[in-house]
Amino acid sequence: RTQHNNNCNSSSSNALRIAGTELGYVFRDFLNMEPTSMLIRGLPGTGKTTLALELMQLMHDKYNCFYISTRVSLARLQRYFPWIIGYLKDESVLSYDKIEKDSVIDLRLGSAAGTVELVIDTLINKKRAFVVLDSWDALAKEIKHDERMKMEKTMITVADTNDGFILFVSEEPEMNTLSYLVDGIVTLNVRDYDGVSIRSMYIDKMRGVALYNNNYAYTLLDSRFTLVPIQYNCTYCEYRDDEDDNGNDDGSSSGSSYRLFHVFDAREGFVSTGSRDMDVMLHGGLRYGSTLLLEVDPGFDMIFLNAILTCMIANSLNSNGKVMLDALDASLSSMMGSILPFCTDKVKNLTIFTSSKIDVQAVYEQWLNNKRRRKSKSINSLPSIVNVSDSNYTSIMLERYNELKRLDGMSIEHNDSNSKESATTATATTTATAADSVDNTRRSILLILNRMHASSSRMHESMLLTNAKDNGDVTVIVERVGSSNIPYVKSISDVHLRLWSKSGVHLMHALKPNLGTYAILLDRERGYPSYLLLRMV
Repeated sequence: RTQHNNNCNSSSSNALRIAGTELGYVFRDFLNMEPTSMLIRGLPGTGKTTLALELMQLMHDKYNCFYISTRVSLARLQRYFPWIIGYLKDESVLSYDKIEKDSVIDLRLGSAAGTVELVIDTLINKKRAFVVLDSWDALAKEIKHDERMKMEKTMITVADTNDGFILFVSEEPEMNTLSYLVDGIVTLNVRDYDGVSIRSMYIDKMRGVALYNNNYAYTLLDSRFTLVPIQYNCTYCEYRDDEDDNGNDDGSSSGSSYRLFHVFDAREGFVSTGSRDMDVMLHGGLRYGSTLLLEVDPGFDMIFLNAILTCMIANSLNSNGKVMLDALDASLSSMMGSILPFCTDKVKNLTIFTSSKIDVQAVYEQWLNNKRRRKSKSINSLPSIVNVSDSNYTSIMLERYNELKRLDGMSIEHNDSNSKESATTATATTTATAADSVDNTRRSILLILNRMHASSSRMHESMLLTNAKDNGDVTVIVERVGSSNIPYVKSISDVHLRLWSKSGVHLMHALKPNLGTYAILLDRERGYPSYLLLRMV
């Protein structure tokens, strides 16, 4: 489990880079107005201190920053948050006459009156002071209501008069005296959704700022407070045919687009999902002969589902694999538009089963013209389109699968024959090459079933799934939450991922095996459908 956590943390680095700017974006307008006070409240363990330190870091260049703690020492603070060492002094100052710029003051043994005196002195003598008082309510709860409000008003007034800022941290989630005085209020909580705990930040008030969204999911991965970006209507860069000369080996490009889908190689015995983050989460990808269930919530944006499936398809095709795709319930034109420009002639190994009687060449040319692709070469090879109905779908798919495996067997025999003929000149090299070719060919088919169909076809479906497992091929089944097929598909699946959304964030929960919850972020920097996973902790 420890090794898995380390791998997941490292795989989330790119996701953290993309999401890392969201906090500054959300608080930018409020902080630019130079408010004088703010309250962060929430129950223990919700990340209040982490958020306070993040906001302090955001304002580090504009203020002299001070952290006053009533419950934790500096040594423990640095142990929990090693990234603060760079901008907070190492000294723990206990008396205000020794305060230096960017200091941490330990007042765990102090009184409310002494704390107020220290805050006021810091705000007056250290111009442009940004003071975090964590946690004020630990001392103030013993004070009478009128006296407490007078102290709080005094601290806020002094901050306003001296161009300072005071950030209160409170474990009182309910409305208290500070709620009516401060310029901004943020409430942190953790809620359970069908057994999954999700952290959420609610902005109760930001004086002078129009709030278009006040509810955000966040993660405390790597002891940082990271808001998960809300992504809508994502598009990808234009496909282009000119070669990428940057020498990048991770699929990224310094320009605005990338030529083809970058292939991810899987470890021995596995098939890559086309996403490095997903492969890491699954300890190497999808095991040969395994079945993956994607259980999709009705509110889940299909753009994110298409990105997951497109990565699998494009990675398999560009690895010289074969893909059989059930598109009975999908738009053929939309599916082709997501795959064709990133695989070129490799799409000849794609077989699409659809109830639409459509001219695939005409669909592709129409898509090409609508997108106005510049410098785009015409694709000489196009997918095989098999017209089926809901009643005969599985029997035809089974026949086509068996035919593809028969052709693969002939290819293996041909490779074996060629290797024997050339054995006299390069025995060792040829044998190794032939073995690799046989291994790749034997496990080259990716089956993607959009849903399990009529119960009358269950026999053919079972035969198809059994044959795929026996041959070491991977099957992906997409089902909607609440479908009557879910219990059956769960029983035959090796991996079960639930896809759902909350507060505008699209999430993936690994139920089987139990690997936790991740936010899905579309990666628009690569120029083709791609996504990243951000671990929710």
